[in-house]
Amino acid sequence: MDKVGVGIVGSQFIAEIHAESLAGIPNAEIVAVASRTEAHARDFADRHGVAKWFTDYRELVQLDEVDVALLALP
Repeated sequence: MDKVGVGIVGSQFIAEIHAESLAGIPNAEIVAVASRTEAHARDFADRHGVAKWFTDYRELVQLDEVDVALLALP
């Protein structure tokens, strides 16, 4: 099965839970993260090996690599 590209909107506690869960799914790959603050987006991306990060949620959902966007916001 092909990889499913996942974009995570949010970078705090709920996003961490999603990232941990996705790590156990062989055909899922987190391809991008978006957060309101650059520091949080970069930090999350660095910790989880995510190549792309954004501070504008629209940029994430417009990526061709993103098949599914997970909303990790309260």
